[in-house]
Amino acid sequence: MKVAAFLMSLVEPLFARLLAALGFSVVSIVGVTASIDAIKTQLVNSVNSLPADMLNLFLLAGGGYCLGMILGAIAFRVTLWQIQSATKVLGVNPG
Repeated sequence: MKVAAFLMSLVEPLFARLLAALGFSVVSIVGVTASIDAIKTQLVNSVNSLPADMLNLFLLAGGGYCLGMILGAIAFRVTLWQIQSATKVLGVNPG
């Protein structure tokens, strides 16, 4: 019986940290998704308000791909930051 109590005393803090990290990640992911969607909507509305000739030139020059790459890079960096923050909460920060 004492071994089981000892094991539970070891596992409980780790489990609590894991749940805290997951909760932090879920809240952060929802907030980041909402903010990136708002930025994307604002960019699309701004680009669509360009005159027709300028919009065609922008799209022919690869402006749509450029905006997609920039938003993808922002989303990747924020996701990487969230992973690093979660590992800090868990206490296994690789460096």
